[in-house]
Amino acid sequence: MTASSPFSTRAEFDEAVEQARQAAQVYYDTGDALMTDADYDVLADRIAATVEAHPGWDDRGITTAVAAGASAGGDVRHPTAMLSLDKIKTPEEAAEFVATLGGDGCLVEVKLDGLAIRAEYVDGALVLAALRGDGTTGEDVTVQVRRGVVGLPEKLAASWSGEVRGEVFMTVADFEAAGANRVAAGGKPFVNSRGAVAGAIRAIDRNYEAPMTFAAYEISGEFGSHLAAMAHAESLGFTPACGLIPEVAGELHTPEQVIAAIDTIGAHRSDLPFPLDGAVIKANLESTRRRLGLASRTPYWATAYKYPPDTASTVLRDIQVRVGRTGRISLRAIVEPVYVAGTTVTYATLHNPKWVADQGLAIGQTVAVWRAGDVIPRVTSPIGEQPHGLTPWTAPEECPQCGEPWDKSSLLWRCHTASCAAANALAYWCSREALDVDGAGDSFCDTLVEQGLARNVADLYDLTVDRIADLPVGKTAAGGTVTLGRNNAERIIAGLEASKKQPFNRVVTGLGIRMTGRSVGRWLAAHFKTMDALRAATVEEIAQIDKMGLIKAQHVVDGLAAMSEVIDRLAAHGLTMQIVETGGPKPWDGKKVVVSGSVPGLSRTEAQEAAARLGASVSGSVSKNTDILVAGDGAGSKLAKAQQLGVTVMTAEEFAAMVQEAGS
Repeated sequence: MTASSPFSTRAEFDEAVEQARQAAQVYYDTGDALMTDADYDVLADRIAATVEAHPGWDDRGITTAVAAGASAGGDVRHPTAMLSLDKIKTPEEAAEFVATLGGDGCLVEVKLDGLAIRAEYVDGALVLAALRGDGTTGEDVTVQVRRGVVGLPEKLAASWSGEVRGEVFMTVADFEAAGANRVAAGGKPFVNSRGAVAGAIRAIDRNYEAPMTFAAYEISGEFGSHLAAMAHAESLGFTPACGLIPEVAGELHTPEQVIAAIDTIGAHRSDLPFPLDGAVIKANLESTRRRLGLASRTPYWATAYKYPPDTASTVLRDIQVRVGRTGRISLRAIVEPVYVAGTTVTYATLHNPKWVADQGLAIGQTVAVWRAGDVIPRVTSPIGEQPHGLTPWTAPEECPQCGEPWDKSSLLWRCHTASCAAANALAYWCSREALDVDGAGDSFCDTLVEQGLARNVADLYDLTVDRIADLPVGKTAAGGTVTLGRNNAERIIAGLEASKKQPFNRVVTGLGIRMTGRSVGRWLAAHFKTMDALRAATVEEIAQIDKMGLIKAQHVVDGLAAMSEVIDRLAAHGLTMQIVETGGPKPWDGKKVVVSGSVPGLSRTEAQEAAARLGASVSGSVSKNTDILVAGDGAGSKLAKAQQLGVTVMTAEEFAAMVQEAGS
């Protein structure tokens, strides 16, 4: 039986309708979830197929009403209805839709996974914000929006009166932060980013921070085309949804162009900083829209192409306990293989042991697995009805690697046995965000520690091809031993030799000191210039660096002292221990720069390093102190905030050309 086959009996159909209505009501009015989007879509498709086979059977609005007929609406009446979109799932259906436009131009833009909202401004001041609700009436969320939604300011730069409609959503980073904040405040974790927006924006008295962003797709006024309307919206300071991926911006005319744009958005889905569940195809000209008109719940001039969902339900089969590079406990869920956002997931991360205990997670339980952007798949919550008799999983009281009791003084338990974190420290040093040693992955580093060939990162540079070529790195299907091999050994040794040319900030990052990472590594390298100066710095001197503070500074001082011998050995092996100055003034001396989105030919770390070599102080967030934002594909909320604050914006292509010209 396929997902879209009809129900065979009226009783099955009525039960499915009730199940769908309950799920939709929770989905649209609370932000929680009784099932994942994928499971709901399967159920709704079967209901639609049944109605088609039995026209007299009532689906109670599941396939015919805005918000599946389940939303309670609200106290605010919309001047014109806020409609839903029909959904299509194949290129053939996309081509059929384009044909209905009769040769008139259309646009393809991202379908953000958030909540539809309408905001009214009078003389440039926000006076009302309301959710879509049932399409006719919606909930007043003005107070919550005023608390802070990037892209929906309380006051516009221009004295404009009118309304703007669009989507409030959370970036991947926002979702992670909001979920952690909600759990820390005693609430339940969010299943997905849309649910997070729904839960956060409705809570007048919420006691946790939940960052959100707005993108516009409609604005009041007389315009001949959607592109003209969105140009006006942008001039007022709003971010148009149709411009979030510049590669597909602009009018299209043929099915081939539309399908190519859909594929382009889909290809970017894994590296975008915000979640999306589809692409919207819409007529550009207002005359086309008037000609095609509206149905009861959807316009005939627009439709939504659905991508594979980023959240799916599966069964939790096991939880592995490991020790991270700094000694912290690390939990990994083994799940029944499930297809999520274009890939099959078998492993997912988990929060800390307290979070697992608070959710009552048990082996054999159905859970939601979320994957968006380049984030590692994560178990977000239990979902749906659960089997009876399951015993909640509890973390071991002792470190599984050394048998010593955990230090439970924080939510992230810690093992203080140095050897437990050795393999993870080696793997982090060799990772792409640190020294980028080709071929030296987790299994290789685990084997080095098991065989006694390396206990710290300096030991890596004592290795030779002959010493590691015969290392056992796995088993054959018949139980035989798989060795590393000479070719792989030569590749790793070559990678270690090449790592000696990596910049000083990567060496600082690769040391893996607590509460440090790529950004802190860049800050420390840029400020102190040499390893000798950094090692001689006091806690107070380090704390003066922007965003460091005394706690991080103390960890840096303690970490450098603990690794003193290792650092000396790394220096003797020829690792870079100072910033290599090229001489003369640099174009971005004294500038605070943020790099967001993809830059042609550069990874995120490489782009930030290139900006630093141009003299910039590189930050991860846009503020009033930011001088320049380098905005590539997927800049999203940072671009919106930069435009709102009047920060200079440089395209990723301009930046890449500047880097190439400077030989940086």
